[in-house]
Amino acid sequence: MTTSCAYMFKWEYEDLSEKQEVDCQSLQGKTMVMLAMGQSNSANHGEVRYTPKRKVYNFFRGKCYRAADPLLGATGDRGSVWTRFADRVIEAGLYGTVLIASVGATGTPIGRWKSDGDLHHRILAAIEALHGRGFRITQMFWHQGEQDTSLNTAEAKYKASFLDMLGSIRKQGVDAPIYVAVASWNGDTFSQDVERAQMELPNPDQKIYPGPNTDEWTGATDRYGVHFSDAGLNKVADSWLQRLKAQEFPATGRPSR
Repeated sequence: MTTSCAYMFKWEYEDLSEKQEVDCQSLQGKTMVMLAMGQSNSANHGEVRYTPKRKVYNFFRGKCYRAADPLLGATGDRGSVWTRFADRVIEAGLYGTVLIASVGATGTPIGRWKSDGDLHHRILAAIEALHGRGFRITQMFWHQGEQDTSLNTAEAKYKASFLDMLGSIRKQGVDAPIYVAVASWNGDTFSQDVERAQMELPNPDQKIYPGPNTDEWTGATDRYGVHFSDAGLNKVADSWLQRLKAQEFPATGRPSR
């Protein structure tokens, strides 16, 4: 693939010294292929690292690795919510295997992720690399907004930027549902504009669904600074799981789509 390295980012985690590569072709069967996007709380900036106990893998630059925090591809070198979430997905019996492509970048406003933003190519190149290895993205997860609180981004502008970003993703042939977290707390304050935008974006016709409301967890028990503590990471992982189950899996345990 000519662009498998095109989504490199100046500060992304790329240390392979403790990573175990696996054959991507072996990850067949009931596999959840997730694309995680956003800013630091979607990346490796949690307080405590976690190593999955189940069949969880990390997709990076066209290769597959056994997943362990910090995840390859996102910024930061600490803990991620996605490794914990992936274990929960498997333990709940929703999928047998999870493959995570994580491209989150710390301190980034939504404007940098829309189709004309300087980070949008990271999303597109990750999609191309996954497609190139025969993987179909099954879900996307968006956790971002804290920087837009600091920038006083208006509700309409946030929504327009998100829909522009998603429109470009859809043009790449990705029809997977996308889950949107409510995330505006920047350590000092909340943004009603950002919160309203994130709460109003869900639209079943566009396969946009609500994620966790992480603005509910801002106390010292759940955070260290603006990022999540060990307890906070567990709460957010639990909430992502509940959102996924409620939307895509009926009581029969079979996907609703």
